Amino acid sequence: MSMQEGKDRMSEHDNKALWEPWLELWNGNLAVADEIIAPGFVAHFAPAGNSPGEVRGPEGLKQWIGGTLQSFADYSFTTTVGPLADEDKVAGRWVFRAVYQGGIPGSSPDAIGNRIEYAGMDIIRVESGKIAEYWLCADILQLLQQVGMIPS
Repeated sequence: MSMQEGKDRMSEHDNKALWEPWLELWNGNLAVADEIIAPGFVAHFAPAGNSPGEVRGPEGLKQWIGGTLQSFADYSFTTTVGPLADEDKVAGRWVFRAVYQGGIPGSSPDAIGNRIEYAGMDIIRVESGKIAEYWLCADILQLLQQVGMIPS
C-alpha cells in the first residue's frame, strides 16, 4: 500500500466517523452543527410545503432541522444502511419514527397523535474534516400521506 492509499483510507475512515454526530444533529442536538458543519455548508433537497430547496451554513441548518422537528414528538432517526464512505463522500440510509404533533401546513387535524415512519438517504461531502455539502433523498410522499396532506 502506498502512502497516498493509506492517507485516502484514513480520510475515508475519518469522514465516515462524521455519520454518528450527523445523526445526533438530526435527533435534536443542534449544537453539534457548530462542531461538524463547515461555514460554507449547503444542503440540497426537493422543496416540500413551506420547506426551501436549499439551506446554507450551520445556522441555516440548525434552523431548518429545529423547525422540522417541532412538528414531532418522541422522534428518532436511526441508521438502516451504512454509513458508506468513498473518498470525500459519506452515504447512509435512515428511518425516521415519531408521533405527529401537528403544524405542517395542509396536514389533517385527524393525523395529530399518529405514529409516523418514513425513510431516506443522505449523501454528505466532507471537506477539511467538516460536512460541506449535503444531498437528501427522502420518501416525502409517505410522510405527506401519513399526516393527511394527500390521500394514501
